[in-house]
Amino acid sequence: MNWRERRDSTNVHYLLAIARQLEVSSEQCLQASGLRSADMQDGEPIELWQELAVIRNLVAACPKRGLGLLLGQQYHLTSLGLLGYTMLASRSLADALQISSQFRALSLSICPVSLQQVEEGVYLSLDQSVLPPDACALVIERGLAAWLRVFSELLQRPFVPLRVEFNLAQPAPLAEYLDYFGCTVELQAERNAMLIGEADLHAPLPLANAMTQAACASLCQQLCAGVEDVHTPLARQVMQVLMSHAGGSKGAAKVADMLGLSERSLHRRLAEEGYPFGMLDARVRSNLAERLLRDTDLRLDGIAQQLGYAEAASFSRAFKRWNGCSPKQWRNRQALETRVTLVV
Repeated sequence: MNWRERRDSTNVHYLLAIARQLEVSSEQCLQASGLRSADMQDGEPIELWQELAVIRNLVAACPKRGLGLLLGQQYHLTSLGLLGYTMLASRSLADALQISSQFRALSLSICPVSLQQVEEGVYLSLDQSVLPPDACALVIERGLAAWLRVFSELLQRPFVPLRVEFNLAQPAPLAEYLDYFGCTVELQAERNAMLIGEADLHAPLPLANAMTQAACASLCQQLCAGVEDVHTPLARQVMQVLMSHAGGSKGAAKVADMLGLSERSLHRRLAEEGYPFGMLDARVRSNLAERLLRDTDLRLDGIAQQLGYAEAASFSRAFKRWNGCSPKQWRNRQALETRVTLVV
């Protein structure tokens, strides 16, 4: 496990939110983590060891059993950002799980997740061996509770696993698990896992869209690879927000609000990093436009809608500013280059 891996700070935001509900101060949670409250407000990325430190501090301050269930209820598909949208456009829950495994770095999981096919379905298991003992219960409960909510949102209906298994030294009372998961729960199992039935795995997802999934998966790949040489902390955060909402209009004011900043602070700090907001926004839209033009047969009005433009004419003007040619000319050029490559 690479505890120096850098991640989005979403998990820590949720930890601090629960801490406030339990009357535990942020300062107490952030002790010895190398994080400050100001860092959280600025939306800085963090390293995994820092999240683990916050978890251990919260558990020490509030040794409440079942705390991970309370925490897991905070999660939604949107918590996963771009990965969540990619999963939402998948054909089935099985397809969405494969996407999550492919882009593990975007999944927010702090411990390894594995999938095991069995006769009844698939076990989604969390490996606690990388965790210190005092963090195990919260991390495992949080993970399984969050997946329950995410799967319900993917299916657009309540999701009930066939079985949930815990291998924890200090589990919550069985009644709490039964009430939350609504299925058979084993407390002295050999693993920490959720069994997903075949019917749920292969049920078509209501919002499946192959073209959207392909476009979003490509953007996920870019994020995992290091988004186009954007390395400064806030600029990367802004890029992730913009890419997560590439199908809609997200101006500077909305992005600033999502990152807990004032619009003025967002513009000032991005200018200091050398990445004006307009440049980042144009880069995201341009990249997605090129992929939709090259990889789909969508009409220009459909692409304009995907990018948040009210009409095709506005999109065409913007595309010409980005690339020096019209969308139609760019698409024709790409098609010609493809034909030449095939001939050669």
